[in-house]
Amino acid sequence: MKPFFPLLLLSGALFAQDAAPTQAAAAPASTMMNRSIIMIDPKGRANDYVQAFDFLRKDKPTLKIMVRIMNNMTLANVTEITPMQSGTLLIIKFMSNSGSKVQIVPIEEIMELNYSP
Repeated sequence: MKPFFPLLLLSGALFAQDAAPTQAAAAPASTMMNRSIIMIDPKGRANDYVQAFDFLRKDKPTLKIMVRIMNNMTLANVTEITPMQSGTLLIIKFMSNSGSKVQIVPIEEIMELNYSP
């Protein structure tokens, strides 16, 4: 039974050495968390998207507008953007080959509003 005890201590020391680099590697990530955080009201952000859409439509009325969503999905030929009452979702109407379609998208997933290429 005595020889088993030193082996147990030795394996514990090896485990502690293996755990140390993981903790050291995690330290730089925690320093990255010291960035500033900006809280934006969802209604305000939703209205910003609607205003941006209206601006693009008025700036160059002959060009089509597209919305790029976080999963790299693009909604082309957008005809209307309407915010829901709470402002966390946008109703996006767009034209496709099979007619008018609707996509409901959370505001945090919108990446870009721009002219279609």
